[in-house]
Amino acid sequence: MFAAAVLAGWVLAAVSSDSPDLTAYVRETPRCDAAVGHCFGLHLHLVVTREGPVQTVAWVREQVAEANARFREIDVGFEVVAADALPASDLEIDDRAERDALGDPRFTRGVAHVFVVGRLANVDEPGEIRGVHWRFRADRTRRWVILSKIAFSLVLTHELGHFFGLPHSTYDISVMNKTVRPVAPAELSFAAPEFARMRKHRDRMLRSGMLTKRTAAAG
Repeated sequence: MFAAAVLAGWVLAAVSSDSPDLTAYVRETPRCDAAVGHCFGLHLHLVVTREGPVQTVAWVREQVAEANARFREIDVGFEVVAADALPASDLEIDDRAERDALGDPRFTRGVAHVFVVGRLANVDEPGEIRGVHWRFRADRTRRWVILSKIAFSLVLTHELGHFFGLPHSTYDISVMNKTVRPVAPAELSFAAPEFARMRKHRDRMLRSGMLTKRTAAAG
């Protein structure tokens, strides 16, 4: 009963009287393919300013589609199960404390939480970054993905690679390799050893309840 109420709250949160209607980010983004054995939910949190959400439905659609194309190798797909608004005060995430504060009150197990902000500072050197897989410093089992609005289409795939246990790599084909290479983005994926590691991490997260399998093509 409680779990059902929480799920209903996720889907309906976007249409509450004090929140913009973000249901299109659920309705108009990719669903898990019915042939995929492991469908996992993404809970999307977008900064909304007076001008509207910091990124579009089309941008989210592309991010999810690219992730689904590459995670299919390990029988995994993703679909946005909820979308809610973050206040304009979260537009710029400047330091570690703000990364913690962004996800801590919103974290739940069973889904991967993805936050979309206007600017994400590099906490290790001057500048900004496109995305990060962040572990809550007070409890590193609690973790989430933060994307900047400037993230290109493979950034969610890269950060979900971290979520599924991957470090950065040196494989030429891998989206986890941060070096500049003469490889077209469409040709990037994961290397065979990375797929093997992600399968193990997938099963570990299922056993622990970090992720909960959904019924594919349910929506």
